Amino acid sequence: MPTTSLISPRPGALALGTSALLLAAFPLLRPFFRLDVFSPALADTASGPLASAPWVVAHLMLMLAFALLPLGLMAVATALADDGGRRRARRGMLTAIVGTMLVMPAVGVETYAMPVIGRLYLDGVEGVAPALARIYRGPMTLVMLVGLLLLTARAIDLARAAWRRATLPRWGAVWLAAGLALWLPLLPPPVRVVDGLLIGLGGVWLALGLWRVGAPRAAATEPAATGAFDPTLTARCRP
Repeated sequence: MPTTSLISPRPGALALGTSALLLAAFPLLRPFFRLDVFSPALADTASGPLASAPWVVAHLMLMLAFALLPLGLMAVATALADDGGRRRARRGMLTAIVGTMLVMPAVGVETYAMPVIGRLYLDGVEGVAPALARIYRGPMTLVMLVGLLLLTARAIDLARAAWRRATLPRWGAVWLAAGLALWLPLLPPPVRVVDGLLIGLGGVWLALGLWRVGAPRAAATEPAATGAFDPTLTARCRP
């Protein structure tokens, strides 16, 4: 295991486990609506859920989850990288960070801007209605999908490494990678709920393995330090 890392195993395990639990809770809390970006009635359908408190709370949780996820993936990469794999682990860290950076703007828009638009429409400001469809049809969605692809690629790479080395729970890494690969806003609510549970179970399982990897090892005690008699010393001192 590498001696240097941007984040040690146990803080990384906490970050990964917390992120996985938040991603699992997100689809259970957020309100769903039929997202048809070409429908003229999108504002009527979406404004109520967008302006609700569960929507805002769920997306704040999602923001924290994606902020913590790269830290957890960094710690996993370090735990799986041997001396020859440090460079590859560093590249993977950068991939996870860039992927998160591309996802976060969309999460920010849905957390801060969408509820304001929904509330204005419910208050009778009908002129804001086209904004919802234009935001969803704009570059925001494409950039978010690119970020999700990068995160998925990194998770799959780590799952392959975990399967080869068996240092961390193999199936936990596989479940997490599969869940991230299926994390798509356009999927139906039941699929998203199951996908969130897959991420939660896989991420927590992997985090527990990472926590055990970071357990402090018992230091070997020297006979001189403990004051114990070493019979070999007598033998070595004989003329």
